[in-house]
Amino acid sequence: MVSFEGIEMAVVTFQEKDVTAGVPVAMDSDGTVKNAGNGAALVGLALNVRGGCAAVQVKGYAQLPYTGTAPALGWARLAADGSGGVTAAESGREYLVVQVDSGSKTLGLFL
Repeated sequence: MVSFEGIEMAVVTFQEKDVTAGVPVAMDSDGTVKNAGNGAALVGLALNVRGGCAAVQVKGYAQLPYTGTAPALGWARLAADGSGGVTAAESGREYLVVQVDSGSKTLGLFL
């Protein structure tokens, strides 16, 4: 079995504004993140929220739900879908997608 978990993982602490653990986040203001709205550029994945701060994974392997058409394996442009996952995007940052499970509508990517 192949596992990508833990490879070059980096976690940064930000102040948070109504962040939910387990969902992609976007910048809100200086040093502060919020849940990523539809079409927002991803800062990373909120791992934990406590005391007004959020631990955000900004690098490494992550698994997220996706909406819409399944992204292709390889380099794919993705943005937040506004409901805790990602969706294919016409512009913006590219992420390396290494796993796609169309049954559960999840993907594995490197942030």
